[in-house]
Amino acid sequence: MTPPTAAEVERMRKALLRKGAEINERLTGLLSGEQVSVEALLAGGKAKPGESPIERLRRFMRIVDGALERVRNGSYGRCQSCGDGLPFAQLEQVPWIDTCPACAARADAT
Repeated sequence: MTPPTAAEVERMRKALLRKGAEINERLTGLLSGEQVSVEALLAGGKAKPGESPIERLRRFMRIVDGALERVRNGSYGRCQSCGDGLPFAQLEQVPWIDTCPACAARADAT
């Protein structure tokens, strides 16, 4: 599979920045004592056992930051396991993914 084009990467960079801003806003609210829902924001992001909403938001922010770092260093859109290009349709749905479907399936099987 081919990696995304420069225009597609730029689109995903903007989506990642928006998601990071949303996470930051919710995290700021939680830290200042507001009641904030994180479920809709982190749809598809599984909570770890015993993980507080603040810990979950911080972990998710690290994931988004990692994707932005891959944009900066030119490795965005490639599987971190095998190096293949990631399907752009998947990146559009989940811009922070870093593993192709085949490697993800192998990891789930173990």
